[in-house]
Amino acid sequence: RQSGTLYLLHISIAGREAGTKITKDLKYIKEVLRYTFTGFVTDGGTAIVSAVGEVYPHAPHQICLAHMHRQIINSLGRYSKDKRITDLIGLANHIWFIESTEALKYWEDKLKDWIRSNFFFLKETRKDDTGRTWYIHKGVRKAVKIMIKLPKTSFKFLTHPTMPKTTNEIEATFGHIGQRWLRHKGLKKTRWESYLKWFTYYYNKKLLDR
Repeated sequence: RQSGTLYLLHISIAGREAGTKITKDLKYIKEVLRYTFTGFVTDGGTAIVSAVGEVYPHAPHQICLAHMHRQIINSLGRYSKDKRITDLIGLANHIWFIESTEALKYWEDKLKDWIRSNFFFLKETRKDDTGRTWYIHKGVRKAVKIMIKLPKTSFKFLTHPTMPKTTNEIEATFGHIGQRWLRHKGLKKTRWESYLKWFTYYYNKKLLDR
C-alpha cells in the first residue's frame, strides 16, 4: 500500500510468505503498474526482505519499529523485578522518542553502557548432570541482539523523512480484509480473488472520492 494516501496498489493470495511469490508481486508492481518506491517499510520477514532486495536493491528498507519493539519486550517480559532488566526495558521503550541521528547515537551509547555493566550477567551459564551448558538469560540475550541491530534496521526514517516508522497504516487494512475473509472463507480461490479485485477497486474509489 502507498503510505500517506492509503492507496492500495496490489493484493494477491499466497498460502504462505514465500520469497518467490512476493518477488513476483513486486515485479508486477514495478514492470506492469510502473510504480517506483522511494522506500519500503515491512515486518522484516526473511521472504519479503529478500524479495525487496532482489527487485528494488537500491531502495531504503525500514524494518517496522513496532514489530522490533514487540520482539524485544516479548523476550524480556513486561513485569520483571530485576533492575538490570527493567533498565533494559526502559531503553527499549525509549526508541519511540528518537527523532534525530544525534538522539540515536546517544541511545546507542546508553545501550553499550548497559552491555558493559552487565557483561557477566549476559554470560551466566548453567550446567546439568550430563555436562550440557546453556545461557541462563536467553531472553535478555535475544533482546540485546535485536537492540544492537536496531540502528541499522529500523531508523531509516531519520534520513528518509517520507518513510513511516511502522507498518501500522497497512495493518488496519489487513485487519479489515481478514474479518471479511473469516466471513467468506468457504469461497473458492477464484471467487475470493474476484472479491479482492472488487474490494481493491471499491476501497481506492472511496479514497479518491473523498
